[in-house]
Amino acid sequence: MADLSMIDAHSVSGSGTVANRARQSPASWLALWALLAATAACARPPAAEPAPAPVHADTVWYVSTRARDDDGRDTRRQADSLEYGLAIFGRPAGQDARADALDLTLADSVRLTAGDFAAALRQRVQATVAPHDYAVFYVHGFGTSLHEAWTFAATSRARAATDAPWVAFCWPSNGSGIARPTLDEPLSQAYIDDSTAAVASRPAFDRALRAVVAAAGAPRVMLVPHSLGSQLVGETLAQDVPLRTLLGAAPLRAVAFMAPDVEARRFAEYLVPAVRPLTDRLLLYTSARDRVLEVSGERTQTQRAGLHPGAPLTSEGLETVDVTDGVSAGGWLQQTFGNHHAIFRATASLFDLAWVVGGRRAPDCRLAIGSAALDEAGVWRLTDSLPNARDVAERCSSPAPGR
Repeated sequence: MADLSMIDAHSVSGSGTVANRARQSPASWLALWALLAATAACARPPAAEPAPAPVHADTVWYVSTRARDDDGRDTRRQADSLEYGLAIFGRPAGQDARADALDLTLADSVRLTAGDFAAALRQRVQATVAPHDYAVFYVHGFGTSLHEAWTFAATSRARAATDAPWVAFCWPSNGSGIARPTLDEPLSQAYIDDSTAAVASRPAFDRALRAVVAAAGAPRVMLVPHSLGSQLVGETLAQDVPLRTLLGAAPLRAVAFMAPDVEARRFAEYLVPAVRPLTDRLLLYTSARDRVLEVSGERTQTQRAGLHPGAPLTSEGLETVDVTDGVSAGGWLQQTFGNHHAIFRATASLFDLAWVVGGRRAPDCRLAIGSAALDEAGVWRLTDSLPNARDVAERCSSPAPGR
C-alpha cells in the first residue's frame, strides 16, 4: 500500500494546476506521487524562465454515500455502498491561511478500498504529535456538492492550523441549493429535498462513523457536523442503539455542532442529553448573525440552535461558544455583513475547535490566551483576538485526560 499520509503539509514547487481527474487505482496514486516528487526535486529551471511559485499541498480524506454514474460523475442518489478516498489540494505557500481568501486548486482525487482507507488513516493519526493526534470527522450541510465538501474541509483544516487530518462525510445534498419549485413549496423545495436526503443518509453515516472510529479509535475522533448535517448526526446518535452502545463504551473525543440547523428546543431537550454520554465533550457553536439560519427559522417558524437572539442556548452538559465577535476570514466587510454561517470562514471557531477542544485543554484555556470571555450564563463568547499555537503552549495547562 502506498504511504498516503506523506502528501499532507508538504510544500512543492509547481503551479498547482494538475488536471482535476477522478483517480481510482493504486497506479494512478503512484503516478501522482511521482509527479509531486518530480516537481519537488531540486532541479534548477532554465535561467530564462522564472522559478515556479511554491505550492502547499494538503490532503482531505472522505467517505461518500453519493452514487456515481457510469462515467464516474457523482450524483444526488444514495449509493449502495460507501466510497472511500482522498482529495489533494494545492494552494500558494505564501497565503495567510487564517485570514486570506484561500486559493485552493484540486490537484487530484484518489479512491481507496475500505481496508486501505482505514490503514492509511490510522497511520496518519498515529503519526501526529499528541495531543493533536486525532481526526476531525466533518459532516457538511445544505446545498453542498461533493467537490464543495472536499474544499470546505480542506479550507477549514488550513484555518485550524494543526496537522490533524480531516475526513469529510459526503451525503447526497443538492449541490446547487436550488430545486424546481412545486405548488406546495415554491421557494424551499431544495431545503425539503436535502432534509429528506439527510434522513435517508443516516444508515450510511452510521457505517462511515464506525469505519473512522475503527481506524483512529473513538478517543481520537472529533465529530463536527455543520448546519443541516447536524440533523443527520444528532438524530443518528440519539436513535441508533448499537451505535450508542459502541460509543457509550468508548466515547468520542468531542462532538461539536457548528451552526446547527436544528430546532433549539429539540436540540436542548432531546439531542443534548442523548448525545452527551457518547462523547468526552459536547459543544454548540452559535452566532447572533447567521443569515442562513434566519431564513431557515422563518421557513420553519422555529428558533434554530445555531442562531441566538442575544442569549445563546445553554443546557447541562453542553459547552456553548458564541462566535458572533470571533475572527473570521474575509476582513471587516465579511465580519460585519457576512452571513456567519460558512464553516470555512470561521477562523476563530476553527482555532478553538482544534487547539482547545481537540487538544483536550480545559475550557478556561480561552481566558489564558484571551480568545474568549465567560459570561454570567456560562457562555463562552469569542473575542476579536486570535491567538496562535505558541500562546496555547505557553499559557495553558497540560491537556486534560479523557474519561
